[in-house]
Order: sequence, then C-alpha cells, then structure tokens
Amino acid sequence: MNEDEFRQRLREWIEKNSKDVPKGKILFETVEFDNYNLLREWQRKLYNAGYLGITWPKEYGGQGLDPIYEVIAYEEFIRAGLPYGRSLGSIGLMVAAPAILKHGNEDQKRKYLPRILKAEDIWCQGFSEPQAGSDLASIKTRAEEKGEYFVVNGQKIWSSYAHLANYMILLARTGEDRYNGLTMLIVDMKQEGIKVSPIHQMTGKSDFNTVYFNNVKVPKENVIGKIGDGWKVAMTVLNHERFTLGITMLFTSKIALERLKDISGLEELRDDLEGLETFYRRLLVKLRKGEDVDVEGAILKLVSSELLQKIYEIAVSNYDLETIMKEKWYLGMLASRGRTIAGGTSEILRNLIGERVLKLPK
Repeated sequence: MNEDEFRQRLREWIEKNSKDVPKGKILFETVEFDNYNLLREWQRKLYNAGYLGITWPKEYGGQGLDPIYEVIAYEEFIRAGLPYGRSLGSIGLMVAAPAILKHGNEDQKRKYLPRILKAEDIWCQGFSEPQAGSDLASIKTRAEEKGEYFVVNGQKIWSSYAHLANYMILLARTGEDRYNGLTMLIVDMKQEGIKVSPIHQMTGKSDFNTVYFNNVKVPKENVIGKIGDGWKVAMTVLNHERFTLGITMLFTSKIALERLKDISGLEELRDDLEGLETFYRRLLVKLRKGEDVDVEGAILKLVSSELLQKIYEIAVSNYDLETIMKEKWYLGMLASRGRTIAGGTSEILRNLIGERVLKLPK
C-alpha cells in the first residue's frame, strides 16, 4: 500500500468511525477532554484499526510500516480534530515505548508494549525535578542498589497523568558522574512509598503532578538498557518526543491560522508557516530514505511551538470576548504557553541547535 492509498483509507476510516468522538478546537492538547474513559476507548479503537504503533515491529503489536505512514496518521487525525499521540496514553506511546523499543530487553518489550498500545496501562514520566528542569542531568532523585533491587528516594514534578498511571519511566541517579551516573527505571506506581500530589493548572485542570518517593523498591529487571545508560535512553526519548510534538504543533498551527478571519497583518505568520512546512518536507525525505531524525526534531519543535503561541496571541488580541470564549481561543492561548516549555524550553533548544548544528562553543 502506497502513501496515497494509506491516506485515503485512513480518511474513510475517520469519516466512518469518529462520529461519537468529541472533536477539539485546540487539537494539540487533551485539556478539552474530561472523559478519560472515552479517551481510553478511542485509543483501543485506533489500535484495533491498525493506526497505533504504525512503525513498531509486528511481534509487539505494531504494523511494521515506515515512519512516513505514522506522520500521515498525525496529519489526518489532527486535521479531523481528533486525539492522536497526545491522548491519555501519550506518555506510554511517545516516551516509554520509544525507550523500551530501542533500549529495552525482550521481556520488557513483550510485557509492556502491547499493553501500551491497547491503553491497558497508563504511563507517566519522571524526569524533571524542582531544581532540575532544563538542566536534566542535575537530577538528585537517587536509586540505591540493594542486591536484586533499587531503593528510590526523591521527588519528581510536572508528571502528566501520574494520578492515573500504572507505571512511570523514571530517570534516577545511581552514581556520581553527571551523565554516566544516571539510570532509567520502570516503576510500578501502585506500590507503597509513592505519593502523588496534583498541580492545579491555569486551564482549570490538574493533569500535572508532583510525585514523592520514600524507600520505593524497584527490581533490577526494571532497568531500561544498562545501569549508567540513563542519559542515553533519555536522549532517545527526547528526540522522539520533540519530533512528534513538532508535527502536532505544525499542523495545529496551520489549522488555527486558517480559522483566523477578518484579521489584518497575518502575512508574516503565513510566511513563517510556509517556511516551516518546507523544512518539514525535508524531514519527510529523510524518513523515506530510512534515516533517523536527530536535531531536526528540536528545530521543528522550537519553531512550531513559538508559531502556535503567536497565532493564539493574535486571536485573543483581536476577537471579541464572545468569540474568544465560544471558539475556545482563550483555552488554546493558555495551553500554548506550555508548548514552549514541554519537551525542552525554547532557550535550551536554541543552545542545542547552536552547539550541534552551528558548532558554537558551549
């Protein structure tokens, strides 16, 4: 099946199967959807139709297709205003699964991956800490070896869906070296010693959480990769997350810009969008060649997140209050602020691009 056939078949499936699924107006965020059970059912429906895990090996529940087909799926579901990738299972799909697929052992792949696809397990992410956000390598949450298990003590923050999660993918310190002293662990969130405290957001929801660990036992079989390889695993996660976030925000920006009507001065935004789409098409060429997207994902995420934020700011600055509230422009504007922070702040991404692309000194 070629790309055009895949896209047409997907469009027909969406038309036939999405009538009872609430469609969002801000598209890139689940902030509009309060019914988590409905989101879970929707993810299972996508899985059963073969539209999740598109690039994953078939033995773990995937489709074994080239990455370009997953990109097409993102495009079409975003265009339809339907949750995809950023649904309730987003941390499992976008964070935990890429780490397990590339660095996990066979037992971990067979145990966790099919359940992630079917939304049988909800995952959260334990990376940031109150004193270690952008400087991720300075985390202090410690996992101390005790024979066949680790004992974890510390604190994580901004953990989406931790209040619902079955598992966390946790970056913890197992040694003193800044980078080689980090290890990635799979933590059962339902055990004793874990306290989850929701964080009230300005959007009115509490999807973020602070998570406290008090002598939490994690068996060594739950290490992803090797002890001391946590930074390498984290980079796999961040590269994948930034690319998929960038795709989502690119097409959200395109749709949101099309919705802006009777507002002058949009030419610069349209030029920015055209340039971003040209860059995106270059990435598609890499994917079709079977090449990995590396720092380009950071560029896509940086530019698309800032463009998205500008679009919502213009909307709330020009429309009347009734339109802003009815069309939920205010909600998009509030939620878009976090898009320049999550997955790496704009400042951190500029540093990364400067060092790795422009070869500027650190």
